[in-house]
This record gives sequence, C-alpha cells and structure tokens, in this order.
Amino acid sequence: MKAAIFVQAGQPLAIEDRPIPRPGPHQALIRVHRCGICGSDLHMTSGSPFDMPCGTAPGHEYAGDVVEVGPEAGPIRVGDRVTALPMSACGDCPTCRADRPLHCTALQSMAGGYGEYTLIDTRKAIRLPDTLTYADGALVEPLASALRGVQRLGPLGPDSRVAILGPGAIGASAAFWARRLGAGRVAMIARSRRNEDLAAAMGADGFLTVNDDLPQQLEQMLGGAPDIVIEGAGSSGAIQQSINLVGNGGTVLSLGGCIQPDPIMPAIAMFKDIRLQFSVAYGLADFIQCVDTLDAGALEPRALVGETISLAALPARFEAMRSGSHVAKVMVDPTII
Repeated sequence: MKAAIFVQAGQPLAIEDRPIPRPGPHQALIRVHRCGICGSDLHMTSGSPFDMPCGTAPGHEYAGDVVEVGPEAGPIRVGDRVTALPMSACGDCPTCRADRPLHCTALQSMAGGYGEYTLIDTRKAIRLPDTLTYADGALVEPLASALRGVQRLGPLGPDSRVAILGPGAIGASAAFWARRLGAGRVAMIARSRRNEDLAAAMGADGFLTVNDDLPQQLEQMLGGAPDIVIEGAGSSGAIQQSINLVGNGGTVLSLGGCIQPDPIMPAIAMFKDIRLQFSVAYGLADFIQCVDTLDAGALEPRALVGETISLAALPARFEAMRSGSHVAKVMVDPTII
C-alpha cells in the first residue's frame, strides 16, 4: 500500500510502499477514504520534543470502510463504514473506565490515516450512519476534542459570554459546541479576517481582529467582559492574551497545544481570580455524541472542510501548510489515484 511517511524533521513527508498490516485481536483493517490534516501533525513533525517517531505515517482524523477484522473484533463487520479513536488502550484500568484512554499506561497510537489502509481498535470504533459521509466521519475527531474541552467548562447558559482566540479547526469547533451547549454570546478573535465566514458558519456572533482596542470592542460585542476565553491558537503568547481578556472570576480554556515554552504572568491570573483549564483528546462517549449530533442534522461543521487532495499531493500541501496560510480543513482522500 502507499502511505505518507514522516522521515525526519526538516524533510517533507515521503510517499512509500508499505505492507498492508493485518489486524490482531480487537482490531480491524480499514481502507481510508478521508483523513483530515491536523495542526498537531504539523507540530509533531517540526523538530520539537513532541515529534512522532521517524518512519511512521501520521494521520489521526480518519474514516473508512472495514475490509478485514481480527479475532475478538466484536460487532464491527467487514463493510462497515466507521470512524474511530486513533488509539488503543487496555480498557480495564481506572483511566480507561473513566473514558480517558489517552492516559492508559498501555496506550498505543493507531494513527496512520495518511495511508491507503490503517488499523483501528474495534472497541474504539463507531459505525457511521447512512446520513453521514466519510468527510463527516473524519471531522468527528477534531469535533470530539473541542467537545470535551467545552464540556469541562461546566453548564453554559444565556448569560455566558464566550470569546475564542484562533479561528482554525479547533477554535471553530469550540464555537460550534459553545453555541450548541447554550452559550448566549460567542465572539471569535483572530489576527486576520481570513476565517471570518467559517467562524460565522460555526456559530460565532461576531469576529474581531487583534488590535489595541480589542478589550473594549470585545466587551461591546459580548455585552461585558467574557466569562470564558477559549485559547485555540496554539501559539506563544496566546494563553497570556487569554488571561488578559477574560473577566474577573472567569475561566481560560486552553485547547491550542503550544509546543514551545510559553511564559505567563501568574499574578495577573491570580488577582483576576480566574481558573486556567487545559483539555486534551477525548473518550468514546465524545465520539458517539459527535456522530449523533451530526446524524441529527447539525451539519454546520461541514463548513470546516476546504479542499480534498490525493495522497500523492499530500507532501507538498503539508509543507505549504506550515506557513499557517490555509483556510479550513484540508482532507486527504487516499483512494484518489
């Protein structure tokens, strides 16, 4: 099979021939039909301490159809259209029982969506309803990541004022869930107006660019200082900017995942009496809720999808995206010849 392989930092992904893997217990082999390019893939191939192992195929936002199942595959069958958590865990430890598989000591990555085929853990797989496309299925992973973070904020209501820093896929997904879970006002903040239409489609009431008058403009748009600021930029300085913008007694939720040292001024956060919350990944329940929400007709997240490219076009497109100039989500379709 063909797969895009991370060779080493500083080099583009390489399209290589790899053996088609065989599924083991609790596993299935899927033919990948869509895989989103995630900002974390760019981060984890950039020469940081968080780089993935060289020689592996990235890609964790995928959907496809099952072509082979291993022993103890459970109810998943050949022919099923599925998405899945891109990880395998023991299923029995306290963190697994709490639906936090990312923290299982037996965790194994099940990435590989940048290839024609990849393995999934059938215990972490969800069948796609007929109403959903493969592209919808590939959106479930970023939606689930944002969902878990927004849910950790606690109940939202008509008086909730939410500001989101960074209108990329994670920030736009956070806007979708903040609106859907009851927030009264949602504002998006960015360095440029490039993703303004996307933010509106995903539920933001207004869009502001970073400037000297931002705090005043934000309060005017929201009807007061934000109770919640969601950091979705993933860049140095974004957490401190969020601390500066949030109202007294509010909450800053960091979803961006900056991989560089990022100093903050704790005294400002302390004297504002705010809560600083981080969130990462998701559990099976989050994936199920995302699939059910899309299936029920909440299809605004389709606005996330921009262009769809072939596997052969991926290395060049991947490198071009390092500049941050892309709009919306780029999808890879490995079935395109």
